[in-house]
Amino acid sequence: MIIPVSTNKWDENVESDYKRLKRPETSIDIIHLKHGPEAIQSEYDEANVTPFILEEVTLSVRQAAYDAIIIYCFSDPALPASREISTIPVLSIGESSQLFAMALADRIGILATVDQTIPKLRRKLAAKGISSRFPSIHALNIPVLDYDHPEKVMDQALQVANLMVNQDKAEALILGCGSLFDIKERLEEDLSVPVVAPGEVALKHAEMLVELHLSHSKKSFMMPLPVKIH
Repeated sequence: MIIPVSTNKWDENVESDYKRLKRPETSIDIIHLKHGPEAIQSEYDEANVTPFILEEVTLSVRQAAYDAIIIYCFSDPALPASREISTIPVLSIGESSQLFAMALADRIGILATVDQTIPKLRRKLAAKGISSRFPSIHALNIPVLDYDHPEKVMDQALQVANLMVNQDKAEALILGCGSLFDIKERLEEDLSVPVVAPGEVALKHAEMLVELHLSHSKKSFMMPLPVKIH
């Protein structure tokens, strides 16, 4: 599992969350990047982090020690490219949570991080042809690296999520960042709608694919032709 940022700030929380959720037979290695941005909040950040993600995906596939790879970022950075160079399933928490949420409700809201993430998120939903299922996207407007202030995050999340459900008529919510820990249950209790935590869903998605011996189609994600890189 690749946390695609150059800080270990979230490693302990993610590890704790996954230990609680994983099947007994599932073994998980969690890494973060040696280089790149400390948070991904824009297209610029995604572009900067892409080569470092691809480096880690290449290494993981060559080691032949894994059954699946999860990119732990709601923006799904480098996901199609990673699938092209991988012979094992590659998932990312944004796509997995969106697929899961569409089985739960017709109108889905996404609780994004900051305003800068919203245009790129809308572009990605449009490219998949699923924009109409996500009519409500609002930002907490708390930078990702400040998510270790739980009271501030919870207060803001309750305000924004209440607007999404009561004004925008969202029928289910997705937490738009893998670093939004310990708020899912409170939101569900207060708003009476399903709330999808993307990191949790991606883990179960990966376990399911491995158990069913399924992976992405290599006709959709063909291995790149060799070219010289100078």
